[in-house]
Amino acid sequence: MTTAAQSQILRAALKLFGERGATQVNVKELAEAAGVARGTIYNNLDDLAGLFDAVAVQLAAQMSAQVEQAIAGLDEPAQRLATGIRLHVLYAARDPAVGRFILRFGFSAAALREIWTGQALADLRDGRARGFYDFPEAQLDAVVNFISGATIGVIASTLERPERAAEAGMEAAERILIALGLTRAEARRRARAATPE
Repeated sequence: MTTAAQSQILRAALKLFGERGATQVNVKELAEAAGVARGTIYNNLDDLAGLFDAVAVQLAAQMSAQVEQAIAGLDEPAQRLATGIRLHVLYAARDPAVGRFILRFGFSAAALREIWTGQALADLRDGRARGFYDFPEAQLDAVVNFISGATIGVIASTLERPERAAEAGMEAAERILIALGLTRAEARRRARAATPE
């Protein structure tokens, strides 16, 4: 169970990692960023060396849980994929510290790669099996990389223009679905459907 102090420290670490692009921080700067005493850092963290991984795991779990909960009522894999892309973009745009963290580490942190290889991968496999997508199984890894790269690219642009996040997410989802084999009309309908709360 995470205490309030631990949450505050993890949040400060996420912000520092995202701003700096480095995976290490020292106790003094972490305490200052979290607004706590240095002793609070020592009392609430077992291992400063593992802090980056703890932050990445927590963020991936939070994002995945929220997206999975939001798309749980959607049966169609293409709709689930499009909605998931849009929700990831909105999540990152609404919290710029998260957006910067994903932008810097979305490909390199093993825990963050779970965002792209968890539910999205399941929806890709389901969509392919049901005839929505037109790519061979051997290209599945390339397709996952394409989707994650496009999504991270949109996150980067929305950090500069957060007011465009909703539209940019829809545009990205539409283009991705077209690339996967849906017609323009099918892709547009799914990419612009109402987003679950």
